[in-house]
Amino acid sequence: MRIYRSIAIFYAFVTIINGGRCRAETYTVTDVAYLDVEIAGKELGRIEIGLFGIVVPKTVTNFIAVLTEGIDGRTYAGTKFHRVFNKFVIQGGDILNNDGSGSISIYGDTFPDENLKINATKPGFVGMSNSGPDTNGCQFFITTRPTPSLNGKHVMFGIVTDGQKLIHIIEQQLTDHLGRPMKEIRIKKCGLLDKRPPFDVTDHPRDLNLWKWITASALPISMSAAILLLFQWMIAQINKVII
Repeated sequence: MRIYRSIAIFYAFVTIINGGRCRAETYTVTDVAYLDVEIAGKELGRIEIGLFGIVVPKTVTNFIAVLTEGIDGRTYAGTKFHRVFNKFVIQGGDILNNDGSGSISIYGDTFPDENLKINATKPGFVGMSNSGPDTNGCQFFITTRPTPSLNGKHVMFGIVTDGQKLIHIIEQQLTDHLGRPMKEIRIKKCGLLDKRPPFDVTDHPRDLNLWKWITASALPISMSAAILLLFQWMIAQINKVII
């Protein structure tokens, strides 16, 4: 009975700890965009971005329009990541001048901040670049780490769902003192992946839902329980010898 009671207490403790760690904001991904990236003409790979079309529908609509149809025939295909800051963000999306000076959207040259509800609490958040409040256009950035300094100032509208390793490769490229890459980092191709049912992601650093917590913790919990049982057995054997 003591063994089972100990195991029950142990499991309860782990559940409480994990439950506390699982607290996170959840966002629904309505569409998934892709960016095929190359560095100095050499293929790097594909970055997939989940878009939060429910929280920020106007911002997502603008991004999808530029991504797919373009404005005056200009899409993100062929544009550069013109600013790269290690351990901060990579910035791109200037379909006008390709150097960070251009701004245009389907709503005009700029459009207002839709809302600032989403915070960049981990690497991979995608947000609108701006020059101040209500100056969103076509440019965007992708975070390479949690960026609290951007919260409340930039509209976050998506998150990298695949290809975050590529983001880290990009952030490590050599740049000049202004963050301009020495090698050209270009979006070769872009678009939307085939429509799929909406799914949820969280802003937790490990993005673990309840089931993932259970599966991720199964092995360490089982090993801990086995060790606990072993100690209980050893104590029982010692007690037998003493008696």
